[in-house]
Amino acid sequence: MKVIPALGAFTAFAVCACQPAQSQGAVALDAKLPVTFGQLSNVVELADGRVAFADTKGKLFLRADLKTGKVDTLGTRMDSLSSKSPPAQYKFPGWVANLAGDTLALVDFAAQRTTLWSENGKAISVLPIPPFAGQAPVMVYDTVGHGYKIDYQAVIGGGEPGRIVRPDSIAVLRIAFKGNKVDTVANLRSPEFGDAIFGEQTQEAAIVFAPNDFFGVLSDGTAWVARGHENRVDWRAPNGTWTRGKGREYAKVPVTQMDRDRVLAQVREQGKQYGMPQQLKIVYPFASTKPPFDFALGRPNGQVWLQRSRARDDAPITYDVFDKQGWRREVVFPAGAMLAGFGNSGAIYATVKESNGLRTVGRFTLK
Repeated sequence: MKVIPALGAFTAFAVCACQPAQSQGAVALDAKLPVTFGQLSNVVELADGRVAFADTKGKLFLRADLKTGKVDTLGTRMDSLSSKSPPAQYKFPGWVANLAGDTLALVDFAAQRTTLWSENGKAISVLPIPPFAGQAPVMVYDTVGHGYKIDYQAVIGGGEPGRIVRPDSIAVLRIAFKGNKVDTVANLRSPEFGDAIFGEQTQEAAIVFAPNDFFGVLSDGTAWVARGHENRVDWRAPNGTWTRGKGREYAKVPVTQMDRDRVLAQVREQGKQYGMPQQLKIVYPFASTKPPFDFALGRPNGQVWLQRSRARDDAPITYDVFDKQGWRREVVFPAGAMLAGFGNSGAIYATVKESNGLRTVGRFTLK
């Protein structure tokens, strides 16, 4: 059997549950860019108030000023890269991180490398990270010299040939850039698996809409784990001490036939590039209800925002805000807006769907 990576962790769906009025909040739009993009990554705020992000459909690394509307393309997109390609070149920019000082990290999904940039747009170097736990790029960084990587290789392969690997948990590795020392700082619950059918072949696949754990860090190295089965956030202090969060009840949203049809249509669409016959019989394992959240993002002030699952894909998104004391409030975004990043001065960044179906970057404040 071949293991198929989880789709549920990358599919955004969420739901509104009734909360006390004093716990409800919303965001107000301050500014947005006058241009649109095919698909956007996260958004990172720079020291001067500008923002950096990637257009993952156009495969460009961009810097923008929401005051003037000006957008600059950084570096050069290439169709192919070698191990000796300069840091100013990239193939598929997919994620941006803020490191210490004015240094940015650009994660290149296709080249499987991370390049370092100054906030003024100059490429500095390629970050030398050995391929711990496979070739997948490091996505999470703090500002005190570490990168963090979830060891998915323990689930999707790496064992003895013909042997199915099913660990109870997945390690989160912390990589110290000085000396490339590695240790385990957290463990996430393993995905749930079921049988998927492709034509006459049965393969194992992660159950779609099953709960998943999410991991992140604050700038000082404080780590958090959003627990998908318990709907809570656990915290790890820089000294290694864990604080267990309090779980929160949530309204369970049924997985409908429309949800199943939409996911299978996405599978067929993605399969086109690999020559998969569109008439091929496909059966995927689905959970009966959606998880409490399907995305999580940390804020510099020590909060974690969990994106609730929703019944309809076009419904406004609600975020549950947690800190070390537990759940604090819910925040509702306007229809078509999706959280993409935070600023140190309180700004909230989102990708905003425009009337042409494309997205742009908007800056919001919390009401």
